Amino acid sequence: MELKIFDYGMNGEGVAKQDGKVCLVENAMLGEKIEAEIVEDNKNFSVCKLNKILLKSEQRVNPPCPYFGVCGGCDLQHMSKEEQLNFKKLLIEKTIKKIANIEVKVENIFSKNDYFYRNKASFMIKNNNIGFFKKNSHEIVDINKCLISKLEINNILEKFKKFIKNSNEKNKIKNLVVRNIKNNTLIGVVSNSPCNLDNFSKELNLKNCGLFNIINKRNDSVVLSGKVIHVAGIDSFENETFGVKYPIDIMSFHQTNDEIQEVLYERVLDLINPNSKVLNGFSGQGLLSAVLAKKAESVVGIEIEKSSHLSAEKLKNFNKITNLTNVLGDFNVKFKKNLKNIDTLILDPSKKGCGKNIMCGIIGVENLIYISCNPIALAKDLREILDFYEIEKIEAFDMFPNTKNVETLVKLKIK
Repeated sequence: MELKIFDYGMNGEGVAKQDGKVCLVENAMLGEKIEAEIVEDNKNFSVCKLNKILLKSEQRVNPPCPYFGVCGGCDLQHMSKEEQLNFKKLLIEKTIKKIANIEVKVENIFSKNDYFYRNKASFMIKNNNIGFFKKNSHEIVDINKCLISKLEINNILEKFKKFIKNSNEKNKIKNLVVRNIKNNTLIGVVSNSPCNLDNFSKELNLKNCGLFNIINKRNDSVVLSGKVIHVAGIDSFENETFGVKYPIDIMSFHQTNDEIQEVLYERVLDLINPNSKVLNGFSGQGLLSAVLAKKAESVVGIEIEKSSHLSAEKLKNFNKITNLTNVLGDFNVKFKKNLKNIDTLILDPSKKGCGKNIMCGIIGVENLIYISCNPIALAKDLREILDFYEIEKIEAFDMFPNTKNVETLVKLKIK
């Protein structure tokens, strides 16, 4: 059937209508005329396969990755950078309009490198395949190079593939995790029992590199868990942002795009005053809290995970920060008590958002900054408070170029 694409869906697929029914077409672009066939017919919409492009968008490009369309990692490589950013801005605006019933305009979308930007990659290993999952599958696509991961990560992947090809340890190994930040590299070989990695370590330049064997006996999707054995090289390294020095080890969490993380933190800092008293919800390992404490009068960070809380305390003490208090506990339980004597609240929840209990409970705080990785959850949370707050600014951050994901920063002020 012939279709005209008039919009984008949540995942970047093209949207058309056939006999009044919505059709979602993967890899189709706005303004294109296409031939497609239905592969999944649901009550309210159909999922279609793109067979032929009859009228091509000027923003369509040839995906540079040979695994595009098979590997589940990237969604938007067929779009120009301009079109990717346009899609992400529209996604935020349309989602907030649809769910929260308010017209908004994304003022800016910040983006830097489209490729070789990821500072961490986790490769799956099974049946001699090393790579990432296929789309909508647990089958592994064997890859030789990931174009959105940093060059050193790809160099390590190449060396590891040579090592494991003839290794007696191959049946034990489940994952290869590589993190590379500012010429320092940490490598975790995840296995269900200890491995001999001596031959692999001989292939590495261990001056700025560390190798670990992580014994993970779990059967779920959690990769970085279990006993950590330091095999060779460095055991951690130190990084710095906005004057805050912090250690990075193989198990710690950090944003995978350090360039855009710095831009995001800079924008958050711009939104607070030097005399601000800040409460930072879902504060994780405390990096943003520590950065905020460099400018604000006082900062309180609340985090539920004990290991993250301990890392935040270590970070605070290492940098000798005296105007920061880290609180261990569930934000749902702790936030009301800590709302006293603050004028600025920063929320940076997980993909599921904050929920009605939190959003209704925070009403009264003068300034609210919300950092979101999920436009739907963001819109639902905003819907709960828009009778009491007005949106001053919305900005987007292209934290994951070539994927459908986008980070959003919203600044609100009480009416």
